[in-house]
Amino acid sequence: MRRYSKCWAVCVGFAWMLAAAAAFAADSLDWRAQQNQVSADIQSWDLSTLLKKIARQTGWHVYVERGAETTVSVKFKDLPADQALRLLLGSLNYSKDHTNGVSRLLVFRTIPKAATQAVAAEKKDYRIANEDLVKLKRGATNSIDDLAKAVGGKVIGRDDRIGLYRLQFDNAADAAAGLQALASNPSVAAADGNYSVDRPTPAQMTQVPNPSGPVFNLNPTPVANGPIVGLVDTSVDPPSQFSPYVLTPINVTGQNDTPGTDPTHGTSMLETLLAAMPNDPSKILPVDVYGSGETTSTYEVMEGVLAAINGGANPINLSLGGTGQSAMLGQLIQEGEQKGIVFVAAAGNTPGEGDVYPAMYPGVISVTASTQTVNGPITASAGTSGSTQLASYANDPAGTSIIAPGTSIVQWNGQTWEVQGTSPATASTTGTIADLVNADHLTLAQAVAAVTKAAPAPMTK
Repeated sequence: MRRYSKCWAVCVGFAWMLAAAAAFAADSLDWRAQQNQVSADIQSWDLSTLLKKIARQTGWHVYVERGAETTVSVKFKDLPADQALRLLLGSLNYSKDHTNGVSRLLVFRTIPKAATQAVAAEKKDYRIANEDLVKLKRGATNSIDDLAKAVGGKVIGRDDRIGLYRLQFDNAADAAAGLQALASNPSVAAADGNYSVDRPTPAQMTQVPNPSGPVFNLNPTPVANGPIVGLVDTSVDPPSQFSPYVLTPINVTGQNDTPGTDPTHGTSMLETLLAAMPNDPSKILPVDVYGSGETTSTYEVMEGVLAAINGGANPINLSLGGTGQSAMLGQLIQEGEQKGIVFVAAAGNTPGEGDVYPAMYPGVISVTASTQTVNGPITASAGTSGSTQLASYANDPAGTSIIAPGTSIVQWNGQTWEVQGTSPATASTTGTIADLVNADHLTLAQAVAAVTKAAPAPMTK
């Protein structure tokens, strides 16, 4: 459900920034894993190009037999994955498997075990080529509808409370020209590109045997005056024992997620937050910025951050991200920080990927993952003992703030899962910050300093 309170002071004052438009490619592959539907319009790709795109869009680990080649020239719409693969791969064979939470695609000419050459996933262009974001000045004389019409766009998302709008154009060239025109308009406070943000997924999620008792013992009473923890993520559906700690969820997308057989990412993060503050738990405000989508965008993430702030959340957990650097989201976070809001974000689950946003915006507490398991608040022994090892999946760019346990144990629907990634490491960090405020009566700034000192990221030691 939607729930908004009166807009907080951080809602105004975005800085002007011009973003470059990305090139618009004619050939396309659209792999919608959640719906098991694939569409393609490809004139001529080689096998390497195809497999890199499949690896990026599906998250599969792709392996190919050395010497395998084909030219891809196909066009189809909304086919199931297996039927799509048969058309895409032509005369080549393939097999799929799923072990310990990792899905593999093997492409071969002879036999499956000959597919030994790993395929690096294509770097994604996160810029949504035919969209712009606009922030109008307070008291602007021109309406957004008139401005959009003047530059050939249409408004597909609007927040009139703060003057934030999402514009769509017919193509990338029109969006680039519109962005330039909007940025120079006297009624516009900021104009920027819109960027997609992938639905967060664990590096690995494995079902494990149920323990004889609860995963962790949680104090039955939330701290009355403790900080509210904002969880900007996917939808949540926590087990009933966690209900006393969860405020009414907010959904900024207007779409409900489709229930699955595994816990949602948001549910896993909610339980991880609580595991880090078992004795003095705060209440958690979930904000769904994905709905049923495979991705979301900068626009929804900004709306989610604002909804969390307006709901009284501080700190705010962002176990999500990508490599699309939105100037407007960065400015919003900076203005929030100036008002004392603490943001904690994941560094990403692709080693060597480099800067991931929102984690790498200035002032954000960026978190990478160790091989340890969340079993309570982060302590000095979790970061400086020398036994901490960077997880094999963890991204650790320069400027990362903290290393935290990257494995969390969560329960849902009567089953238990082991979840790994920088996402649980981030939730563990956010939960520890709230726990230090609740249990040790520190300020948020003091709690952040204590956690950063206890568990500095490897590259910042």
